[in-house]
Amino acid sequence: MNDSKYTSQVKLLSDVYNPIASAKRPVTALLANGEMPDAEQCLVNFYSLGCRFTGYVGPFEEGYWSPDIAVQLAVNAGCRTFVLEIDYLDDCTGDTTKYFPRIVVRDVQGKLRINYKSNKPFCNSFAHSNIRDVCEKINFYAFSSSCQNASDPVIIVLYFIRQPPGSYKSKTVLDYYSNVAKGLSPFQNRFVQSEIYGGSFFRQKQEGRLLINKITDYNGKVLIFSNANTTGFRETQIYPSNEDLDFLTNLRLYYTQTQLGITANDDGVPFGILETAEDYTIIPPDRTDTVAEATKLRWTICFSKDPSKSITPAVYKQITNSFGVHCVPILLFDTKGNNYMFKDNTFKTYSFIPKPEALRYVKPPVVIPGEPNPTTDAKGGMLRAPTVG
Repeated sequence: MNDSKYTSQVKLLSDVYNPIASAKRPVTALLANGEMPDAEQCLVNFYSLGCRFTGYVGPFEEGYWSPDIAVQLAVNAGCRTFVLEIDYLDDCTGDTTKYFPRIVVRDVQGKLRINYKSNKPFCNSFAHSNIRDVCEKINFYAFSSSCQNASDPVIIVLYFIRQPPGSYKSKTVLDYYSNVAKGLSPFQNRFVQSEIYGGSFFRQKQEGRLLINKITDYNGKVLIFSNANTTGFRETQIYPSNEDLDFLTNLRLYYTQTQLGITANDDGVPFGILETAEDYTIIPPDRTDTVAEATKLRWTICFSKDPSKSITPAVYKQITNSFGVHCVPILLFDTKGNNYMFKDNTFKTYSFIPKPEALRYVKPPVVIPGEPNPTTDAKGGMLRAPTVG
């Protein structure tokens, strides 16, 4: 960390993101102006500022792993959605390190890009988990009293690049996911699982209800979205709930066009989508309305096909304004490529901003049945026999 390139990189990012931290405001302040009806204040009706490669200060190639600095700067920038890119390292073959999950930064060819010296030990284990390190920093900085929008929800996106060999319910695979669950332990008191806010949200039980609840229902909470098939936990039931990633996951992400990592394609109706931004630029005009309508109830996050490159302003505008894509995470270290994300019409002030009215889901009104007409009373089936006058 005494490397001059590291200190220069940190100074560059600090000069960009620290000055804008004081301008941030919570979503509650935005909603207080009364411009958004109560029926439309659903979580799914907000764009979110996210950060990809959480914990990495860059630059992209041979950059530096520095979770304390990186997370602090991301929070100052206004990020409330954090992507954790998770994989295992083939070179780690020890009893405690084989198939142990860790956060990685890989290029379009799958090569590791983190400067080796900045992220030791190379092989993670329960004693040295960079997933836990990042989660500790997110929990500390995102909800700190010094954060101007500390009350806003936090969304953690678990993006698994690979899973170990074996079936979805094999011990090797479930242990791998369980070690990720252990890494999420800093959020233990902030998870949304219980019978609150109008539903049960553990094991992805009510994803649709999760998305249409008010965004402020999740103030101070952490939501877990994941692209992994963790249903094997439901069949084994030998892991405690805090080590059961399926139990902790609120919403699962699928794909419809391009597979990223181990994301699956589902024949049903998914409530979460992980795609490339480029996929949305080639949707034909005659399908625009259909896709936009579907996105009203599908929380959607888009990555660039090339992990080293930011989404351009033109593509961002196209996929958010036309289809309602919820999150296009920034690359923290690409300060020039992502500066359009901090303008008045994007995330200069708020980390969650309302989608245009045409792209919002509107909750149907609650209908209270009126009093039935007395003539319809069947007396519980005990009708009086007719009398003859």
